[in-house]
Amino acid sequence: MNKSIGEKLKELRKSRNLSLEEIIKKLNISESTYLRMEKGETATWTTKIDKICDLYKIEPEELILSNEKFILISNHQKGNTASNITINTSEKAFELFERIIAEKDLKIFELENKLLAKI
Repeated sequence: MNKSIGEKLKELRKSRNLSLEEIIKKLNISESTYLRMEKGETATWTTKIDKICDLYKIEPEELILSNEKFILISNHQKGNTASNITINTSEKAFELFERIIAEKDLKIFELENKLLAKI
């Protein structure tokens, strides 16, 4: 898993035209640590996942889940930046989305009950 994450990190850095110096400064890590992350030799990325995702403007799922399971459903531009909308088609992702939706539905139900109790 670390190897595929490392490959994604390298692809993201190159696709965003970010220098190694910019990355390590923003993540507050050493150059050797980041290079080991890109080579898949360390799981340090797990402690920096929020910063990494913020830096590259991606969701954690995009970093963790396999590229082959993502399909592009839209590509549109806003100003000078292009935005890609992707859906992960793996069964695991569907299970995750279903759980998130169920949690959301439960929260809505609880909030509606609180609101009705006040009336």
